Amino acid sequence: MKLTRQEEAVLTALQRGVEPVERPFCNMPLPEDAVVDLLQRAQAEGLIRRFGGVFDARRLGYKSVLCAVDIDESQMEQTAEMIAAHPGVTHCYERRPVVGGREYPVLWFTLALLHDRFDEGLAQMQMQLGAKRVLLLPALRRFKIDVVFDLRTQERDETFPGAAAPASAQSRLTESFESFTEDERAIVRALEGNLAVSARPFDAAAGQLGIPVSVLLARLNDWRRKGVLRRVGVILYHREAGFKANGMCVWPVEGDIVAAGRRVASRPEVTHCYQRPRLPGFPFDLYAMIHTGSPAETKALFDKITAACGLPDGELFISLREFKKSSMHYFQE
Repeated sequence: MKLTRQEEAVLTALQRGVEPVERPFCNMPLPEDAVVDLLQRAQAEGLIRRFGGVFDARRLGYKSVLCAVDIDESQMEQTAEMIAAHPGVTHCYERRPVVGGREYPVLWFTLALLHDRFDEGLAQMQMQLGAKRVLLLPALRRFKIDVVFDLRTQERDETFPGAAAPASAQSRLTESFESFTEDERAIVRALEGNLAVSARPFDAAAGQLGIPVSVLLARLNDWRRKGVLRRVGVILYHREAGFKANGMCVWPVEGDIVAAGRRVASRPEVTHCYQRPRLPGFPFDLYAMIHTGSPAETKALFDKITAACGLPDGELFISLREFKKSSMHYFQE
């Protein structure tokens, strides 16, 4: 998709998020009707995955875990297909280590379920996987989650006029969440998909819900303040945007992991940064995701971050195959 510099800037800003107001596209570098036209073209040409709400799953009452599975190459596709079919799985990748020297699991996925169904659902998944060794790597601290790709430079964009401020990330993750009424759950379900692309994108959702748009916007703004709603914005197909190679960086941290996590999270190229538990045979506790245009660039960026942040003995896992990548569908149980 051919874009002008202004259009690239607007799509970058829209990933950061818009304010939940009746006409959210007024404060952009392009006129409101041009922003709507740009969004419609980007959707039609497959650049945008969706335009809608991005929620904090924990605040909605969900538990999630990153999993890695030891598996024979001959069973890869069959097992990945089984995992990807689970409605609680949002991501499933084949990831291979680059630095090398040790054998690590290569099939990675995330599983998220309501807190009161999580243990049972995880046990069922492990039973389906049989005797295969499964690493369970829940997030202990979140230092950053901020997936915004700057289409102007293929680098990360930290601020831009007209974009809503991102929700602040928690340092230590807790089980804290609210109870949601069925009406509130309906709002989540309406926002988790695609909003209508128009000058007033919240009107159609309010009509679907049978409530005034002012009531919907008040709820969304309240949830933003509480951290339930991280943003309402654009999510790209990052490969179509030129970010074809993503890598999971892992390091063992000796000493102050909070300081190390903040150093890594401050890098504009990093989209996600977490502390996870060290496990036998997998001695890493600081994780970060990076995206570039090629595996070679991803490796070079990993080396750069490793040196700049003083984190030796790390490993980079390049994503070779994407079996599933989808947004979470909440309250569908």
